[in-house]
Amino acid sequence: MTQTQPAQQQQSYRWVILVAMCVIGFMTIGTRSTVSSFLKTIIADLGTNRETISFIVATNIWLSGLLQPFAGYIMDRFGARGLFTASVALYGLGIGLIGLTQSVWYLLVIYGVLVGAASAGASMTLTNALLAQWFKDWRGLAMSINNAGGAVGTLFVVGTMSPWLLSSFGWRLSHIYLGAAVLLLATPLALCIPRRRAASEGAPTPAGPQHTVHGPLETQSWAEALRSAPLWQLNGSYFVCGMTVSLFTIHFIPFATDRGFTLETAARAFGLMAMCSVAGSLLSGVLSDRLGRKNVLALAYLIRAGTFAQLLLWDHEMALYVFAVVGGLVLLATPPSTMALTGEIYGLRTLGTLGSVSLLAHQIGSGISVWLAGKLYDLTGSYDISFSLATIALLAASLISFGIAERRYSVRYMTPAPSTVGD
Repeated sequence: MTQTQPAQQQQSYRWVILVAMCVIGFMTIGTRSTVSSFLKTIIADLGTNRETISFIVATNIWLSGLLQPFAGYIMDRFGARGLFTASVALYGLGIGLIGLTQSVWYLLVIYGVLVGAASAGASMTLTNALLAQWFKDWRGLAMSINNAGGAVGTLFVVGTMSPWLLSSFGWRLSHIYLGAAVLLLATPLALCIPRRRAASEGAPTPAGPQHTVHGPLETQSWAEALRSAPLWQLNGSYFVCGMTVSLFTIHFIPFATDRGFTLETAARAFGLMAMCSVAGSLLSGVLSDRLGRKNVLALAYLIRAGTFAQLLLWDHEMALYVFAVVGGLVLLATPPSTMALTGEIYGLRTLGTLGSVSLLAHQIGSGISVWLAGKLYDLTGSYDISFSLATIALLAASLISFGIAERRYSVRYMTPAPSTVGD
């Protein structure tokens, strides 16, 4: 067997890994949102209130974020196969156990703790990090396809399946079926992940002279990256991303109904946003591969700022649909570029850990924004201050992202230095 044959097999097998990651994202991200879909039914059934269930959801988000760096370290140190298999299996078990809920405390332990912890080990950040190791070319597109899989899962499971499941089986039995689906469909696909890393991080390994490229900030230790500016720029803007995504995910429909629009109109706009996010994710991957990661990040945050501003200034039904279409196109534009640029600046060896640190920042922003928006609404009776703060923060994130010295630090812009095999 020649040296090029394993590389050719690797180049083919990476597409199998991409399909597996898309299905895992479809199942896990889609089913994770079902508690929110069944919110009112759960509240009525357990005799609790919205604040209590919201705290359980927040616990899930925060615990997942806090455990991300540890999960990323495990992936970097021991590989992704065992981590993903165990996490997806525990995740499916946790979703199924929600069906046995009889008290708020049980739901807190199962959904808040078990499902939250399992989510950390099979997050979109880690699946993107794995794909970054296998796709040297078309890296942004591969991660965008992966993100689109999660978006389709949300649209299908939450937007289409949840109402039918709730009316046909109730929320408890529905979660048992959903958990079983994760165990049967997603867990076996995690076993498709090879035990070893991709050779040369997904690039073919040719015989004869090779060219090695190392960026000035490439590191073997994730802690060293904390001392450089680009990581803080990426994480600072990603904190704002989490802030604003959770703000409209949780509060967009209440905002719209407060302004006099019907629930059906608000829900229709929200569904349209999910559909547009799939196209936007794929488009952003292609653009970032061609135009540069930081430019796509800066443009996405700028456009998102404009969509929040027009919601505040234009009190018309059309504003909801403009927000849905334009905002949806940039909704998933930031994760692929953030992960790809992190890997291209700091190298792929510690990408799982560094990507997890970024997601921790994202999740902290998510929890804060959800809580703060509710608090400010109770104080003022509107979301105007929250949406105004989001607009300002997004403008700042756009400037911060544009200021990243991508051409100076990214390996994509480095000139290869010749080396010889065996040196």
